[in-house]
Amino acid sequence: MEPRVSQLDQRSQLFGSRNRTAVLVALRLLEESYPSELAALLGIRLYTVQQILRSLEAEAVIVSRALGRTRRVSLNPRFIGYAELAELLWKVGQQDVELQRALGTKRRRPRRAGKPGL
Repeated sequence: MEPRVSQLDQRSQLFGSRNRTAVLVALRLLEESYPSELAALLGIRLYTVQQILRSLEAEAVIVSRALGRTRRVSLNPRFIGYAELAELLWKVGQQDVELQRALGTKRRRPRRAGKPGL
């Protein structure tokens, strides 16, 4: 599987690794997501995303909540540096056109039941 991690993130290890940076930027741009969605959008293994999210949650950088059988994750608004972190991730994300394109293809709400596919 060829990774689809963006150009900016291929060079940037701002948050320890390019995958960790990509996950944080994607979470900021999407506002909320779940592990398998992040893995698919970023082109990295689900297990890798789960490990990253587990460590970020242990550090209180992100929070998760159960929504049915899905674990939704987002940046933690109670994190001490939330405003600064969110602003930095937003700026990094705005420079990364490839990541924006990948995230822009994501449908943000479910398709109506019975509606024909594309």
